[in-house]
Amino acid sequence: MAGGVVVGILQEWHADHIILRDGTQVFLTAKQSTSQFAVGISLTVAYTVKKGGKKLADNIWVGS
Repeated sequence: MAGGVVVGILQEWHADHIILRDGTQVFLTAKQSTSQFAVGISLTVAYTVKKGGKKLADNIWVGS
């Protein structure tokens, strides 16, 4: 499966996904939580692309 890394500013967080300022949507696993991250923080997200183009976060780091 394909994957990648994206760096961006957190615009929104939800229980199952995050949205970065550029509109990138990355889904979270059941073990991941982003509630500790403030909107506006810079995040680096490593992800795997699943069927249908859905991005699923492998790791999330604060900063770039």
